[in-house]
Amino acid sequence: MDRAERGRYDRSVPESPQRVLVVEDEAPIRDGLLSLLRAQGLAVSGAADGRAALEVLGQERFDLVVLDLMMPHVTGLEVLRHLRGRGEDVPVLVLTAKGSEEDVVSGLEAGADDYVTKPFGIRELVARAKGLLRRPRAEKPDDARIARRTGVIAEGCRATIDFDLHRVDDGATSITLTTREASLLEHLVTHRERIVTREELLVEVWGYRDGTIRTRTVDVHVQQLRAKLEKVKGGARWIATTRGKGYRFDAELA
Repeated sequence: MDRAERGRYDRSVPESPQRVLVVEDEAPIRDGLLSLLRAQGLAVSGAADGRAALEVLGQERFDLVVLDLMMPHVTGLEVLRHLRGRGEDVPVLVLTAKGSEEDVVSGLEAGADDYVTKPFGIRELVARAKGLLRRPRAEKPDDARIARRTGVIAEGCRATIDFDLHRVDDGATSITLTTREASLLEHLVTHRERIVTREELLVEVWGYRDGTIRTRTVDVHVQQLRAKLEKVKGGARWIATTRGKGYRFDAELA
C-alpha cells in the first residue's frame, strides 16, 4: 500500500466520521489498513490481537470491524462468535488467507458480513468496507412487536419464515439464520416473481454502490443459506439457480 496509491482514495473528513476497528496481528498490514481507512475520512482504531479486540469492543461502539481470522491466542473466529453471541450486529469484514475456502465458510457461518482474501487490492478492500458502512443497521427485535411471518409451501410441506427473529420453522425443525441470511432470503421472497441477479443482491442486500465488483460472497452466502434450509421439509428447493443470471425463490407462499 504505497502512499501514492492511497492518495487516490483521499476524501474530506465528515463532521461525524464513522468508526472502524482493524484487528490484525501483523503490524505492517495493520498499519497500512489504518492509514488507508483514515484517508477515507474514517475514525480508525487498531487492535493487535483477539484479546485486545474483545476488550475494546466491550467498551466502545464501532460502525465496522475489519477482522483477521488467523491470529494467535484468541482467533478472529472466536472474536466474531463472541460478538454475535451477545447480539452485536456491527458489520464485520473478515480477512482470510488466499485459497482458504474453509476459513471463508467458517467466518460466514459465524456471522461475518463479507470477506477479502490476502493479498488484497486497495480498491477491493475500500469498496467492501464502504459497502458495509452504507448498510443500515438492523433494529433489535422487540418482544412487543408482532413479528413479520411468511408461510411457505414446497413439495406439499409447510414452513414459516420469521424475518424479525431470523427463524425458519416447519413444526419439527427450527433453524436460525444470520442477519445477512435473513436479509438475503427476504429479498428473494419479496421478488419471487423474477430472477434476482448477483449484482442486484450486492447493491440491495450488501449495500454496495456498484454491483459489478468481483466477489463470490453472494454465492457463498447462498450456499450456506441453502445448507440450512435443507434441514426444513421442502426447503432444499426454495432457492433455484439460473446459470449465468442469478437466483429465484421457487416455492409457493401460504
